[in-house]
Amino acid sequence: MNPLRLLILLSLLGTFDVACAFHDGGVASCAACHMMHNGSDDFIEPPSHNNKYLLRFDSPTDVCLSCHGANNGSVWAQTPTLPAPERGSGNFVFIGAANINDAPNGALYPLSGSHGVHNCENYTFNAGPDPVNTMAPGGVFPAARLACTSCHDPHGNENFRMLRGAGFVPAGQITFAYPAPVAQGIPLTGAAESPSLHTAYQSGWTNWCANCHGFYHQDARDGFRHVVAGALPSEARNSYEHYDGSSNPTGGNPLTSYLPQVPFEDPNITTTSTYGPSTRSQISCITCHRAHGSSAVDAGRWDFQVVNLRMDGIVSGSYPLPMPYRGTVERSLCLKCHEPDTRTHGFAQACLECHRSSLDAMPHQLLREPSRLRQ
Repeated sequence: MNPLRLLILLSLLGTFDVACAFHDGGVASCAACHMMHNGSDDFIEPPSHNNKYLLRFDSPTDVCLSCHGANNGSVWAQTPTLPAPERGSGNFVFIGAANINDAPNGALYPLSGSHGVHNCENYTFNAGPDPVNTMAPGGVFPAARLACTSCHDPHGNENFRMLRGAGFVPAGQITFAYPAPVAQGIPLTGAAESPSLHTAYQSGWTNWCANCHGFYHQDARDGFRHVVAGALPSEARNSYEHYDGSSNPTGGNPLTSYLPQVPFEDPNITTTSTYGPSTRSQISCITCHRAHGSSAVDAGRWDFQVVNLRMDGIVSGSYPLPMPYRGTVERSLCLKCHEPDTRTHGFAQACLECHRSSLDAMPHQLLREPSRLRQ
C-alpha cells in the first residue's frame, strides 16, 4: 500500500476514537480534514473547485458534516420529518422541508425550511445560502459565506463547543466584537435533551448572537419588540416556576419547573438542574431560538404562529416539535414567562398576531409576509 495512503487511513481510524485531541491538532489528525498535496494521492478525491485550504471535501461545512452530519452530534439528519435526537442546538435537516409555515394560511403562503435554520451552504446535502437575506438580519455578516466555521473554530479552542470568540472570523471576513458565551453541554451521543439533561446556558449568549444580528428584537427590526437580555423580573420568574402547561397553569413545582424548550441563562445552572430561574437568571436569544435551526419559522424552540402547540406541523406537513406538556390544548410557550398576562385574552390566536410594534400592519398581513428573521 502506498505509504502516504496508509498513514492517512491510520490517522482517520485512530483519531475518531480520541475526540479530545482531534480538534486540538492531535497526532495525525490534520489529515482527516486536509490533504498534504492537492489531490496527490488516489485515496483522496480532489476538490471540484478552487480549494485554498487543501480540504478533503468541497467546503469547510462539508468537512464538518463528514463527521457530524449523521453521527457525533447528528446535526444534519437524512429527512426533515425524522430529525436526529435533540441535544440543544437544533438540526439543520429542516432546511429540506417544503413548507414550515403553520399559520392558518400557511398552505397558501408556504415558507421553505430555509426560513427556520442557519443556511450553511454545502454540497453533501445540496444546501445553498439563505435565498432571501444577503446579510444576517440585523447585522452585516454575509449570508453567502455562512459555514459551520463561521461560529465554530475547527482547530479547537477552550470555549463551549469551540465557539469563536472576539476577533477576526475568516469564514465571513468580519470581526466579532463579543467573546464566546459560557455553557456546559450534554454528550453528543447518548440520551437526548430532557428537563433533567440539557445544555446549561450560563452567560454571554445574547451578546455573542449580536456579533452577527445586533440586538434584533430589542430594536424591533421585524416589528416585534422584546427584551433580549437582562435579569428576569419577579413576575416572569414566578410564572416560569409555576406554569405546568395549559391544564395546570399555576400549580407547577418550582423545583422541577425547568423546561429545555424555554431555557434561561444562569451562572449557577448545570446540565442536570431542574429548578426554575433565580434572581440571577436572565433571558437571552437562546430562550426562544435554536442556534442551528428548527422546523418552526425563525428557528423557534416552539412554533410562534400556532394557537395550540398541537397544531404544529398540521398545516405545513413539517416535523411537529415535541410537546413538553400533555394537555389536549397547549397554548404558546410564551406563557411560561407570561401566563398572568394571558388569563383574559389570546385564547383563539397566536401571540404574534397582536404583539407587534408595527401599528399599520394587520395580523393577516404579518402572517402572509415571509418573516425577515431567519436566524
